[in-house]
Amino acid sequence: MPNCLKCGAELAVNEEGVAPVLCDRCAGKATTRARRGLSTGTMRDFPATTTLLAINLAVYIAGLLPGLNVAEWGANFGPLTVGGQYWRLVTAGFVHEELFHIAFNMWCLWSLGRLAERLFGKWQTFLIYLLTGVGGSLLSIAYDPMRAEVGASGAIFGIAGALLAGLKFGNLAISTAERRSIISSMIFFVGVNFALGTGAFGFGARTDNMCHLGGFVTGLLIGLPLGAFARNHRLYQLATILVTTGVLFAAGRQLVQERGAQARAYRAAYEAQDYGSAIDSLKAYTNDNPSDDRALALLGDLYLRTNQPDQAIAAYERALKVNPNSNAKAKLDHLRGAASQER
Repeated sequence: MPNCLKCGAELAVNEEGVAPVLCDRCAGKATTRARRGLSTGTMRDFPATTTLLAINLAVYIAGLLPGLNVAEWGANFGPLTVGGQYWRLVTAGFVHEELFHIAFNMWCLWSLGRLAERLFGKWQTFLIYLLTGVGGSLLSIAYDPMRAEVGASGAIFGIAGALLAGLKFGNLAISTAERRSIISSMIFFVGVNFALGTGAFGFGARTDNMCHLGGFVTGLLIGLPLGAFARNHRLYQLATILVTTGVLFAAGRQLVQERGAQARAYRAAYEAQDYGSAIDSLKAYTNDNPSDDRALALLGDLYLRTNQPDQAIAAYERALKVNPNSNAKAKLDHLRGAASQER
């Protein structure tokens, strides 16, 4: 009696004495897999990626509303994050300041997110995005405590890292040729974007490569077990997510222990309107890091709060020299308009 080449089940022989290669069950799975591989799918077919896109776009649109500074509330700014506003580790992955920034990130997310959903699953992809975003945010402020970081790129690099690890070392439902093609594309994507983040070719000078690296490494840690043994075992999938969460929690706790006191002092000064201390901290930081336009814009905000418009204008002008699209532009125009009216 012939057997199925896939599962070993006995196969029935037809009147001509010929038996199929696969049983009905395995043949059905192979057909479904082939159709899934040929179809790019619609937004309805990728709920996790679509949801992530919708959240990012909604936050960006909310930030365009007058009087609502989404970046100030949600950015991963070291002193405030480590000082107790831990939600910024998550919210920073959904905040964008510029149209090109969010457009490029959402294009990458749509491309990689669909593939991750196809190979890992829906809720797995959603959690990979969140956890790798946190991993990128943690490394960013660990490397530069005064860095103000926003954007989905850390989580996008995390998805790329998870895909690379899962495809290279895993047992995912994908052909060898497609596996090799995707791995080559992922390596190219990661390599080029890391190179751009260093300022190569004259682009990406403001890119936070530490955030990219943190997200990418976190993605590798998640993708390796998910691809190797957890793809079809929910218990192992949950264990992988919990272990990764524990590692990130331990890293965050260590960061808070090392820098928490200084960060809480800055936050307390800021919230208690002791802006003099906060200004001194930011002045020292921007002198050492003159290309951080977000810190310069924040310094301008603090000068405004202390009724020092000339210093605020100077800080905003420095921010605009670094980044012509900085949100300092609107504030600077407002200040100059107010000054001309007084004259």
